[in-house]
Parts: sequence; C-alpha cells; structure tokens
Amino acid sequence: MEKRRSQRELAQTHLRERGILRLVELRETGVTAATASRMERAGEIIRLSRGIYQLPDAELDPNHSLAEAAKRVPKGIVCPVSVPGVSRSNGSTAPKVRMAIGFTDSLLKEGVETHIIEGV
Repeated sequence: MEKRRSQRELAQTHLRERGILRLVELRETGVTAATASRMERAGEIIRLSRGIYQLPDAELDPNHSLAEAAKRVPKGIVCPVSVPGVSRSNGSTAPKVRMAIGFTDSLLKEGVETHIIEGV
C-alpha cells in the first residue's frame, strides 16, 4: 500500500521538478493556497511575486527573470527590443514586464524560439 504524500511534500516535489510554479499549478497538484501560505511563512518556499513560488535553495539561472516572466504570462513572447524613454524604475526587484498588443500573427511567429529556463 502506497503512503499518501502530504501537501507540503507534493509542493516540494513539483517545485523541485519544475522550478517555478504558479499558485494555480500548485492547486492542480493538490496543494491548497492555505498550505502554500503556511509554507511561505515557514520559509519552505519563497513567493517571488503574487502567485509565483519557488524553493529557497533553487539554483538560479542567469536568465531567472525570464523564467519568472514566462510564469506570469504563460503564452507571452519575450522580445529583446527596448523602447527608449518608456522604462521607469519603481524600486522593485521583479523583472519589468511590458505588455504589447497589436502584433500581427506573422510577427508573433517569425523568429520565435523556445528555451527552457529553470524548468519553465
């Protein structure tokens, strides 16, 4: 008979496998928001931003901020083009994410590459 794993064990296992998880993904694995909150208070997981979690001892890739951005906007496309005069610093350490709307389908597909960063 297989022992039933606790929500804490489930969260740690999935975070080890996938690096960064959204709260909705934790909930899909059977971990409640209350358990995630208790784990955060106990220092077992780190809340990177609203609804985004990782383990405190997770190895960080130099492109960690891109993995966070991909979790925030799962179907988003990271574009390395900057727009002069638009960026502002608000003192936040979170990656700056700017939503752009209005690209044609061909522009959203041309030259797009998929990369795995920290399991994301």
